[in-house]
Amino acid sequence: MKKIISVILCIIFVLFAGCDVVLNAPNDESKQVVNESSEEEISVVEIPDEDNGIFFVSNEEELKNIDFGDYEGVPTLCITAALSLTENKIFERPINIFYTADKLPPKSQYGIVVATDETTEIHIKSSTKALFSSGLLTIDAPECFVVWEGENTPDERDIQYFCNVRTFNGKEYNTLGGKGKGKIENITVKGFESSFAVRGNVITLGFPLSASDKDLKNATLTISTTGASEEKNYDLTKEHNITVTDDQGKQRVFLLKGERISYGVPVMQIYTDGNAPINSKENYVNGKMILDGVEYELQIRGRGNASWNAFPKKSYRIKLTKGASLFGLPENRDWVLTGNYADKTLIRNAVAHEIASVMDGLEFTSTHTSVNLYINGEYKGVYSFADKIEEGGGRLDFTDIEGDEPNTFGGLDIGFLMEVGWDFDGENVYNRDYFDAKKVIRIYVKEPKSETKNTPEFTYAKQYILAMENAIMTDQNWQEYIDLDAWVDWFIVAELTFNTESCFHRSCYMWKRAGGKLMLGPVWDFDMAFGNHQGDIRNYDGFCTTESTYVYVTENWINYLIKYPAFTSAVKARWNEKKDELLRVALDSVDNQSALLDGSQQYNFEVWDIMTQQIGMGNVSPTKYDTYEKQVDYLRDFINTRWQYLDERINNEF
Repeated sequence: MKKIISVILCIIFVLFAGCDVVLNAPNDESKQVVNESSEEEISVVEIPDEDNGIFFVSNEEELKNIDFGDYEGVPTLCITAALSLTENKIFERPINIFYTADKLPPKSQYGIVVATDETTEIHIKSSTKALFSSGLLTIDAPECFVVWEGENTPDERDIQYFCNVRTFNGKEYNTLGGKGKGKIENITVKGFESSFAVRGNVITLGFPLSASDKDLKNATLTISTTGASEEKNYDLTKEHNITVTDDQGKQRVFLLKGERISYGVPVMQIYTDGNAPINSKENYVNGKMILDGVEYELQIRGRGNASWNAFPKKSYRIKLTKGASLFGLPENRDWVLTGNYADKTLIRNAVAHEIASVMDGLEFTSTHTSVNLYINGEYKGVYSFADKIEEGGGRLDFTDIEGDEPNTFGGLDIGFLMEVGWDFDGENVYNRDYFDAKKVIRIYVKEPKSETKNTPEFTYAKQYILAMENAIMTDQNWQEYIDLDAWVDWFIVAELTFNTESCFHRSCYMWKRAGGKLMLGPVWDFDMAFGNHQGDIRNYDGFCTTESTYVYVTENWINYLIKYPAFTSAVKARWNEKKDELLRVALDSVDNQSALLDGSQQYNFEVWDIMTQQIGMGNVSPTKYDTYEKQVDYLRDFINTRWQYLDERINNEF
């Protein structure tokens, strides 16, 4: 019955589209597909089974070889998979499009182009409105009437950009396009290299990352069209309409858009009000951020401790006026931009957090995405953009849980977030902002924030830590206080990455929810990890959490735990469970992240010419590893060597 219904639906569609073809393209069986993407809700679409005039494609090879034969009408191309193309497929005749894939088409510079001068109707039936915005479909048919069936109609902007048609669902779009045959043959920009691409009615002009807004505001362009050439100044920070007239006097209008060639790394532009400098960690500056063509109002200030005071490439904290989902992460207002100045691979943070994401005992691990950052029109280099460590907003959840009898002090049992870290800001107050334990000092209570000293909430958090420390030091009921799974996963991540600085000295987080136990994490701050710290053990033949030579890292809670079989046996079991996955994820991440930055890193190190310089307490020789490729090789070799050491030690002597 389902198959019969499918055929009937398909026949209705073909009849409505004016198709009376005799060629069949079989499909195994009728089925339903639903999009699983979180970006767009896709309605259920019935895939047709067999009927005249339907041509099925599920991959690029089938698309390349498709042959409509001698059919004189308008055939229907049924796309059953999210195609990823390596070149354009041009149909110089009208065709209907029936998109039934269960996922959004991947964004690409290549797609299907329908190019014809015939006058007819083109019907599109799709489970997603993203056919145009993804690049999968462009229609260059100025005499055709396009009918889009269903509710997921594309945005008007996409229709104007990628459809040169007579009408779209009965409406004329006169701003762009036209019947002229004149073409853009070449565009050059005086003063720097550029590239251009034409898709639909849009000309995208690319220029280097190093080009500032000042360079672009009065750029000299030479535009060569069919039979003509013109040199003119354009403000490439704005969009412009370009009219091309052919030898018959007919015109076509293109939209000229400029963008920096980012080599696949997103471009993030931040403009402060009045170009105000960002020179404080305490005071925010108002401004806006532009990301992927969308504008967000924000506030921005500096962040970091040693990095803020010692490094010229600053890190920043962003607070959006209104929460937004960026790079597919849960909606939030608070975000972080890290400069990674001391890390010449620029990827240690991203790699470490991908490693940590394997360890589900940590519950939350921030996601680090590389971006090319501009502030007030000036290129600032490659940054890591990440979700801030905080409660709520899809990050940490302090909500009460059911479980064992909770630890209470003064009748309280609350959730809290703490950071161990030597903050150089002298305004922090003991017993309001931070306290010291016997083995770990400078413990900051980040949430809940105290306005006065010794509040009940602050006192509870402090007493919990002191009681936990005493239990660990005396080997008495310490598992009542700590979440063993989280501590084991944290220990493994810290040791595999050899993160000396975050071993209870700085950027070492811990948290608990109400009714729960203390968890180490979320992990953070790896620019000096993976063998990049002068305080590291020379041959990396020890535990960084307990045997580091870094003067600030002294005896701490891990020194006691690694003496207890309950902890070491849990580490051994977890390591052997996850070790192969950890190594694979780590090395894949190094390869993928470094390949992604292959183009952008060159411009980063033009701005920050430090490859052959000693930076801070960095431990990677700037003379031996004097290129980006050598720095990445060092990182890859370190991971392999460190993994082998840990595998032997954990499974033998510990």
